[in-house]
Amino acid sequence: MPRTLFIAHNIGVITVIIKKVLNNNVVTTLDENTKLEKVVMGRGIAFQKKIGDMLDSSKIEKVFILENTIENEKFQKLVNEIPMEYVKLSEAIISYGKEKLNTEFDDHIYIALTDHIAFAIKRFKEGISLKNHLLWEIQRIHKNEYEVGLWSLKLIEKELDIKMNVDEAGYIALHLIDASLNESMNNTMNITTIVQEILNIIKYFFTIEFNEDDISYDRLITHLKYFAQRVVSNKTLSQDHDEFLEMVKINYKQPCNCALKVKKFIEKNYHYKINDGEIVYLTLHIQRVISSVENHEKNKT
Repeated sequence: MPRTLFIAHNIGVITVIIKKVLNNNVVTTLDENTKLEKVVMGRGIAFQKKIGDMLDSSKIEKVFILENTIENEKFQKLVNEIPMEYVKLSEAIISYGKEKLNTEFDDHIYIALTDHIAFAIKRFKEGISLKNHLLWEIQRIHKNEYEVGLWSLKLIEKELDIKMNVDEAGYIALHLIDASLNESMNNTMNITTIVQEILNIIKYFFTIEFNEDDISYDRLITHLKYFAQRVVSNKTLSQDHDEFLEMVKINYKQPCNCALKVKKFIEKNYHYKINDGEIVYLTLHIQRVISSVENHEKNKT
């Protein structure tokens, strides 16, 4: 299946012939070069216009080009049902997220996040607030994405005079995580849960509190995210590292025992077979974060 390609940008002087009128602010047209259908947005751009008419290019604010026909139809239906401001808010959040997280998102986020924002605003106006039961985990495991979520709430408040609670920042963060990992929302939530479960095992095994500002903690979190992604997608590392496992068992006995406890937990609860390579990598990351915590405690005394 071809990827959906979204392009959103300001437009210069171009010739645009209307293919379809979705509402007063949105039309579709055909790209002259690619022959792909484009969604064109602008305040009052289609007022008293019909198919075949030419648009005033000075009114064009955004253009979205979609390769996938099914996604194209979904996006057209969405922008026909919601205010243009919601689409612009979503695009602004996605652009900010790309910059701050230094990452690219799966293009479906333009549909998923826009739809979420529209529904969240509708719920807010109806006085309905949904508790985000993963908020604590998101704040600690996905700190950067959560910061983008908080920025998004400020933008929504600025543009729409709507003040949402931090639970919504967590939901926006989940959409960003979902799009960066190219996973379903359900898988993204499972990944977050698995990471927190492993952190709890490490925490109680060593009776420690993590230093969340330490780089070794960040490295552990990054490793656990990708490990959890392999668990939910049932993909294993190709390396087996038999000889290295024996080495870490000798040199890092307790971290290795902790990793083996994680192995037992994951295999029992998620039916995922963990090979020796996973144990080696996990042991090394545990050793690094434990050493960092111990050094931090020594420096405090």
